[in-house]
Amino acid sequence: MAKYLYGASIQGIQEFIFATNKLQEIVGASEIVKSISSNEFSRGKVKEKNPISFEDNFKADKILLNAAGNIKVIFENEDSCKEAVENFPKMVMQNAYGITISQAVVKMEEEFKEQKDAIKELEKRLKAQRNKPSLPLDLSINIMELAPSTARPIVEYRNIKNVQTPMDRASQQKREAFPQTGDYNELADLSNSKNKIAVIHADGNGLGEIVAKLGNKLSSFSLKLDNATQKAFQDAKTDTMEIREVILGGDDLTVICNANKALEFTRKFLDNFEKETSKIEELKGLREKLTACAGIAYCNEKYPFHYAVSLAETLCSQTKKHAKEIDKDLAPSSLMFHNIQSSNYQSWEKFVRDELTIINDVNKEDNPIRLDFGPYYLHEDIKLKKEIQPTIQDLLNTSFAYRQEGSPISRLREWMSELHKSSDSAANLLKRINEITERSGRWKCNIMDKNLGRLQPKLCNQELVIKKDGYLKTPIYDILQIHSVTEEKQ
Repeated sequence: MAKYLYGASIQGIQEFIFATNKLQEIVGASEIVKSISSNEFSRGKVKEKNPISFEDNFKADKILLNAAGNIKVIFENEDSCKEAVENFPKMVMQNAYGITISQAVVKMEEEFKEQKDAIKELEKRLKAQRNKPSLPLDLSINIMELAPSTARPIVEYRNIKNVQTPMDRASQQKREAFPQTGDYNELADLSNSKNKIAVIHADGNGLGEIVAKLGNKLSSFSLKLDNATQKAFQDAKTDTMEIREVILGGDDLTVICNANKALEFTRKFLDNFEKETSKIEELKGLREKLTACAGIAYCNEKYPFHYAVSLAETLCSQTKKHAKEIDKDLAPSSLMFHNIQSSNYQSWEKFVRDELTIINDVNKEDNPIRLDFGPYYLHEDIKLKKEIQPTIQDLLNTSFAYRQEGSPISRLREWMSELHKSSDSAANLLKRINEITERSGRWKCNIMDKNLGRLQPKLCNQELVIKKDGYLKTPIYDILQIHSVTEEKQ
């Protein structure tokens, strides 16, 4: 008897979750998406709270993958497969306005009888389906009044903090899905005294290559990977940490947290992720463990949230690119971060060009000074083209040292400003800063030399611009960023 491999791919998840800056709607949207791949309710206990769970509504014979908006299941009954094809997209789109879904089926016989061959063909068909446009359910016409925050048709007015607030269908669904337990209901609840929050996005490395080799182990691996990611998150945060998970499943993590703890939390998460995935039996013979890369976007609590998420994802991608140059098979865990100071985010390349590149009287366009010193790696002795790469912990230590009494960090801000004008003038200023700091005796310059040397062996108090990754670079801008977004006492 032929079997049927069914696959579904859900698009528009990011746009659905991050459509507004309202934390309740962001978290509620995340809960809706999570329910699609939830097996928590798959026994039908609380089906009314989880109306779009695939497992709860369709009785597949084998679940191969159900995480992060990707579903692959095997049906032995053709009618059951047809029921899923006919009803699942409607179920998803009606309960999550703004999300679209692509689906495909491969009959497992002849050349597609082997599961790995069927999965390969399924991916090919899903890719073709994703290219087909889908009409949104909340189309508007000119006579309809639109919600100002989303530009979608208004379906009700809701009293929020004594203000009648217009709601579109998606916003209504998200607020209804928002869990009422918890201390953090607004982004302001997560920000520090400088009104700064951090959006962190982390993603596993090389998972696609591993999935293709797992065969019949895919289902058990998917479940264990999901558990490993969740445990890595739980162990990385503290009980008092202001943090809200938005996406947490598979090898993906997107969270919002207090800016003060973002770097340390991310370091712990990456470390925990490696430790937890090293315990997955299905990886034996393929990988010792999984690694992950992360991007952190610091921003004001009122900054357009989708821009911050986009930047965090781009930073994660840039980190992956750098890490793959070190080891294309097992890219080492690492992160990059950026504090958003401009009015909007367009692209990382524009940030680098406009904010992170210094062209002065000496350093022309063919030899600029770059301020993006990262990525910062989880482990020591990471080498790229014979260069030792800085670690996250060394960055934290150096940043902390610059907070101590007598530190010249405020004068280094002046040095950074002077560097934009003249390299020679900046060099003379740095020499005076070091002389004044040395004479004051309140700050141990020799200890700071060691901290800087840990970041990169060529760095010291007298030499803050070095050659790295083919460019002249300085870590001082990154350290100043950390100081500007975090509080002195953490």
